[in-house]
Amino acid sequence: MCSVLEFSSESDKLRTLFSESNRFDSVLFIFDGGRRYKVSSSSLGIHSPQDLLLPLGLGLFRSSPFWSYYLYPQGCNFHKGIDGLCGEVIRHTGSCVSEQSCHIFPDRSRSRLHILYRCDDEYRLECRRLNRGSFLLKKEERKKDFLQISWNRLNELLTVKKYRK
Repeated sequence: MCSVLEFSSESDKLRTLFSESNRFDSVLFIFDGGRRYKVSSSSLGIHSPQDLLLPLGLGLFRSSPFWSYYLYPQGCNFHKGIDGLCGEVIRHTGSCVSEQSCHIFPDRSRSRLHILYRCDDEYRLECRRLNRGSFLLKKEERKKDFLQISWNRLNELLTVKKYRK
């Protein structure tokens, strides 16, 4: 039995999906031509709806629309570790890295990203590097020292790349 729910906003849809108490057993993929595939969640290694969110690296962190995301587009010294990047967060925002906040530091060429966040009392730093190309920053983002970005913008930043010829 299948029922289709409609929601007034993406936020409402995600809140309902994440609070669903029924057993999660399959994923339905629907493609442009109308072709549909139903795949068991166990064969995909998915245990909950949250596992469908874009993972950052191989860590346990999953991006969420309920976190706060901060972008530092002016280029980061990639010799800095967790302590150095925490210092950058304090310098720009005036406060420490909090739980449910994620800080994204591209290098000057925008071919690499450092992603700093906290889970409980553990600070985590993930690194990404493109083999070729660069992460695409908007013109207005490049002009600022740091800015808060949306969950959608984070996903766009991590998936849309500019390739060099």
